[in-house]
Amino acid sequence: MMKTVTRNELAKKLGSPNLILINVLAPVKPPGGDVAYASYENIRIRGSISIPRSELEAGRWRELDRSKEIVVHCSSYACQASRKAARFLEEKGFNVRAYEGGLKEWAQVGLPMEGKLTSREYLARIPRKKSATAAR
Repeated sequence: MMKTVTRNELAKKLGSPNLILINVLAPVKPPGGDVAYASYENIRIRGSISIPRSELEAGRWRELDRSKEIVVHCSSYACQASRKAARFLEEKGFNVRAYEGGLKEWAQVGLPMEGKLTSREYLARIPRKKSATAAR
């Protein structure tokens, strides 16, 4: 069964030598995807590494240290990449958790990020869904 980690749990673990934090977003923005896909260099959780889920499944999982806890994340709760990557790594025998809130939740609460964009700039570039009342 796939395990998850909350933003507060992950924030406490950031910087630990026993943690590998992986951004599993694809390097190319898919239709409807947010700006987080455009480039790992744009915005990322501080200390994370980029291994897109497709590359992880194609063999890059072999680069990971089984003695460490692995946390995978993507852009938000709406994104399935972190859950799929966590299940894949779990099947390979890794101690893995998915951080489902992703970049969006992390940025919204002001936790440590790095890259070309600030958290505020990143959040401003995410398309907002129109509410039913606004469409009337």
